[in-house]
Amino acid sequence: MLFKEVLLREIKRRGIKNIFGVPGRENEKILFSEIDGINFVTTRVEFTAGVAADMSGRLNYEPQVAFSTMGPGATNMTTAVASAMLNKSPVIFFTAQLESNDNFYNVTHQCVDQKSIFEPITKWSYEISNPNELPEVIDKAFDLVMTEPVGPVHIAIPTDFFCKEITIDYDVNVPVIHNVVTPKGKSTEHEMKEIYNLLKASDKPICLLGQEIRRGNAVDEVLSFCHNWQIPFITAANMKGISNIHEDPLNYGSASCYMEGIIHYPALEKMFADTDVIVLIGYQYVDDLLPKMWDYGEQKQIILINASEDPIIDSIVKPEVSNYGSIKDFFKTFNNYASFTKDSKKLEDLKEIYSSFNGKTDQQDSSSLNPVEIMHVINKHVGDGFLLTDIGYYRHHAILFSEPKTVGRFFSDTGLSSFGSGLPSAIAAKINNRDKNVFLICGDGGFHSGSGDLATLVKYDLPIVIILLNNSSFELINLYQSKNKNESNSHIVSLSNVDFVKLAEANGCYGKQVKSIGELENTLTAYDKSKPLLIEIPLEYTDNFEISF
Repeated sequence: MLFKEVLLREIKRRGIKNIFGVPGRENEKILFSEIDGINFVTTRVEFTAGVAADMSGRLNYEPQVAFSTMGPGATNMTTAVASAMLNKSPVIFFTAQLESNDNFYNVTHQCVDQKSIFEPITKWSYEISNPNELPEVIDKAFDLVMTEPVGPVHIAIPTDFFCKEITIDYDVNVPVIHNVVTPKGKSTEHEMKEIYNLLKASDKPICLLGQEIRRGNAVDEVLSFCHNWQIPFITAANMKGISNIHEDPLNYGSASCYMEGIIHYPALEKMFADTDVIVLIGYQYVDDLLPKMWDYGEQKQIILINASEDPIIDSIVKPEVSNYGSIKDFFKTFNNYASFTKDSKKLEDLKEIYSSFNGKTDQQDSSSLNPVEIMHVINKHVGDGFLLTDIGYYRHHAILFSEPKTVGRFFSDTGLSSFGSGLPSAIAAKINNRDKNVFLICGDGGFHSGSGDLATLVKYDLPIVIILLNNSSFELINLYQSKNKNESNSHIVSLSNVDFVKLAEANGCYGKQVKSIGELENTLTAYDKSKPLLIEIPLEYTDNFEISF
């Protein structure tokens, strides 16, 4: 069987339907149409393809595939690979390489040492040197991406290998199902008892819930633990929706490093001043819930319950007691112990802010809107669909005020946080969930860095809603400049005006500018979902820019 056919059949039998990528001259050897059942989703740039694969992996924690051509195609993909590494996303990034007889790094045209380039930002980077290695390499790659800590793998393939005959001694059409594998940790009954006794003796504990909980399918078990003990919890941004914040008195919502300036309320002090024990569950430092956020009142005792051990996280949070292994299995056992109900604060005033605060001030221009009032409208229209953000100050308003119906419906890149990641993330959400609404909230700076893939939305019939907040500025950087007590340089953060409505229309999308909440409501209500809709909104920030932690 030809190498390329084995490769595609291996991908197909592992449940992968889409390969995101940008083709190159390896198309002389492989067209990706050699077998049925796999779609090659062509994007305008490799970054988009890679982030779409990254986001696809984060949606359901199933393995994904991205592909790029050699040379600049591979190097263009590196930002997306780093994003998948920080986001703990199970993606295999395949790249074409120069022919095996002309593979001279930094000598041959477009030939670079891909293995070494990708090595620091993957769990494993490998260049195939013999076509018959393929089955073994594929098995190892899929096992690695799906084993905690989940993350990407890179495989480079010399272009002449695609048409080589290789020998296999197994049925390459037998389906293979991959689930996230958690290596057996160091959990013992002694450690569980230590955690139990520490919690039993605590007065006002609080839980911080991270993404490993969803990855380990432990949402129900963790929620049962919090409710049995009546311990309030804060979620990482991408764990929003684990319960209804307005109906669950223990749910304090998500935290943001700018939250207190946005909501005009000392939320962190209210949450943590008299907290004595913090339970970190599925905690990822990259979620940006830093120890500085709980640095109020007396020193806290830390309990860490994670899927896998990370010495760096241990050295940062300094847990009194920790447990590593399956979070689901841990709480299945722990929840059988007798619980000791805690007298938790309900923080009703904070919840009232999330319900009724609209961010408006007397100084707000009547022809512009602020992110908070926009978020309230999005919450009404997204339904049980997906809300994704690009990167900018407004995404912190989304982290605080979004109201996803369930966990895994709100996504903001807290990992690499690359400008322009919003549109490829929305492409992934829609291509994997065609029956759901998909909203993207983005700024003019980040969005326009990759706006060419508006055409990709149209090509693949992906009718999403893009809420584009425009203030002609890299505003978050401008706000950081304002912290410079000596001077500022507004020239380097100001952006030229772009007619985003015409840009949308030129790419085959609907485009409309709105300047009031009524116009926004009417536009969303009238949307017929026949093609993508871009709504441009003049933006004005009305909050105080404060760095909370």
